[in-house]
Amino acid sequence: MKHTLWATVAILATGCNTVVNPFVHMAPDYSKVDTETLAKAAQEIEQAVREGNRDPQIPDRNGIVVGSDVIRQSIRTRAARFERLNEFLDTGHAMEGRNGLVYILRTKDYKQATTRKQRDRNALLVQSENGDRWALYEGIVESGDFPSSVLSAVQDTFYRVRIEALGSGHKYENESGAVVVKGQ
Repeated sequence: MKHTLWATVAILATGCNTVVNPFVHMAPDYSKVDTETLAKAAQEIEQAVREGNRDPQIPDRNGIVVGSDVIRQSIRTRAARFERLNEFLDTGHAMEGRNGLVYILRTKDYKQATTRKQRDRNALLVQSENGDRWALYEGIVESGDFPSSVLSAVQDTFYRVRIEALGSGHKYENESGAVVVKGQ
């Protein structure tokens, strides 16, 4: 129990560093999910978030259930914070990770360009966004009664949809794990 607590503390303490995924990155398992339907749902959800639509009417289809309370709340709060998250991505101090989460790039430039209070606010922004993204991903897996192996496919699908919609100059992690800038 004591070791688990310390491992959790260590993971949380390093969670916003540029270390993108401290765990083994597993290949997405698309074998048990309709990939076209999942991609369509991801596109509709991300479009609603970008538009600030806090109550989109996205239908459940082909086993992809997006109307659960957890998923609807995740969309609602992500839509409410999208503008602020996008502004943070504009600074170049954050990126979209391959695992479908946002990361702060804790560089020397970031520390010089921000105050401690701003860094705390940014950390809370990223932590809140990632919490809602996890709720969304896990909600889709649980609501659709998929095996847990499908979680990586859900994360990958949302990552791909977000990368397509990223603004020019925004950073993201490419397939090889390098941080790249969209449009360059």
